[in-house]
Amino acid sequence: MRRLKGNSNQIAMKKTEKIRYEIDPHNRLIYEKTGEESEVPGFRTVLDGNFEIDENNYVTYHVKESQASCGERSPELAEGQSRTTDIPQQVKLRGAWSLDKEHNLVFTLDKWGNQIAGNKLTVESELIDAKDNRLSFALTLKDSEGNNHIYIVKLGGRWQADEYNRLTFNIEKEKGITDRITLQGAWEVNKQNEIIYTYEKSSCGERSRTTRGKKEKITKTITLKGYWDITEKHRIMYVLNKEIKSGFDFKVSVGKPAGRGLQYEIGIGAAPSKKTITLFGEWKVNPKMGLLFEMPCEEGKINRVIFGAWGKLDKNLNLEMRLENRIGEDLGIDVKLSRRILKGQGEAFIRALRSRENVSIVAGVGFRW
Repeated sequence: MRRLKGNSNQIAMKKTEKIRYEIDPHNRLIYEKTGEESEVPGFRTVLDGNFEIDENNYVTYHVKESQASCGERSPELAEGQSRTTDIPQQVKLRGAWSLDKEHNLVFTLDKWGNQIAGNKLTVESELIDAKDNRLSFALTLKDSEGNNHIYIVKLGGRWQADEYNRLTFNIEKEKGITDRITLQGAWEVNKQNEIIYTYEKSSCGERSRTTRGKKEKITKTITLKGYWDITEKHRIMYVLNKEIKSGFDFKVSVGKPAGRGLQYEIGIGAAPSKKTITLFGEWKVNPKMGLLFEMPCEEGKINRVIFGAWGKLDKNLNLEMRLENRIGEDLGIDVKLSRRILKGQGEAFIRALRSRENVSIVAGVGFRW
């Protein structure tokens, strides 16, 4: 083993030493020394282990065993260690998170420690779950003995819509640093008023698998569970967690009634493609609260949006109303509601409505004459 002359030289060498990292086809970390400071030129080793993401959304690779591609193992060293280098038991990495087109996790290293800035690590992974404050990915790793191991890693943060109405997850790290993952797939609203995100991925996680010259794709879906709020004429909100301000504030067209719900047009993407989304629910009138739109949401729950409105009863006792938000701003939505929603309100109440040419409903207060 070559000795360095003098402690000062050794310290200087260690300060300039750089390590190049890669991910092998089995999701294992490759550790490669670069430059003259490497004791064995071209030293490169594959590390058996697994990734872990901490509370600051930084990544650590826990090493179980290393396989050196050059140099022989010294008999006095433990199995898995090479005489050519000292492999750490933990490899800590710093950088920024993103996703590739296949929705694999990508970690781009920054200028920290002995990392090489800009070095990209792509981990074969599958987005399997999304909560208000985290994203979960499944990773499959094959060790040196050919055994497969599946484990879950999680990124913490909160959701928002970007300027193009795309679903964006902000990954919060220490010192106010934020990485942003923007989901590029399609999303829609189901009959339970939940956002369903859809993306395509190569089957079995194999990027190289092809059928007739094309990659086989399978469709994956993720459900984001929250509730809707209608706040402005050209904005609707999907709330995931109000306390941490996790949710989507979408820019939309003026809403319009459609069957059993409200319909909006929305443009998504930098070159926006327009689509129509429908919020499903039922209208109700409450003399003390106002005009209610009750929407089904997760686990059979009901989300209630309270509107103000003004309008009148027609000769058939149908309500013709113009909707307002909670602070009395016009939402531009005209609804015609069947007299059936007035059932159970009492004859005195209905007579009072019929006696007035115009009716005003104040959100959270009820009817005023």
